[in-house]
Amino acid sequence: MQLSRTVKGQEEIFNMGHSLRPKYRQLLFCIGDGISFGELCSKNPKCVELEAMVNDLLQNGFIQALRNMASAHVSTAHVATAVSTPVNPAPAMAESNLEKAQLYVLEFMALLVGVKSPAYRRMSEVKDIEEYKAALPMCRRVVAAVASPRQAAEMEAGATLRMASQLD
Repeated sequence: MQLSRTVKGQEEIFNMGHSLRPKYRQLLFCIGDGISFGELCSKNPKCVELEAMVNDLLQNGFIQALRNMASAHVSTAHVATAVSTPVNPAPAMAESNLEKAQLYVLEFMALLVGVKSPAYRRMSEVKDIEEYKAALPMCRRVVAAVASPRQAAEMEAGATLRMASQLD
């Protein structure tokens, strides 16, 4: 059985709905855009109540069972487009390293956290390197809290690579 988050599940993760207990939120995050029940079990081998948790998420409309992965891509493509629409869109063709790094962080956050986060808003309003340096740690903390510390480190490393010549 293939599982995928629904719009309600996306909102719970990305718009900080926080109506679920932490274990359920972690499971919902693991499910992502699509995963088989077997893969989910292998990722959570110590979770004895996994099947009951998946059933609860299904019954409450946070996830859905898919017949094939093609439907997962169609349903999540619409959600990803809605979630990644920035509040203050960054320039399409980023010219400077600052703009490249800012755009990278905004895209990363839009997918993992959502665009309603104060950290997203602050990063979208960055005008210079000093504001960027102040906003990046806030963004990292939010991604670490909502998604995972590993993804927060990945976001920060990617942004740092894009800023390499301007951070000195």
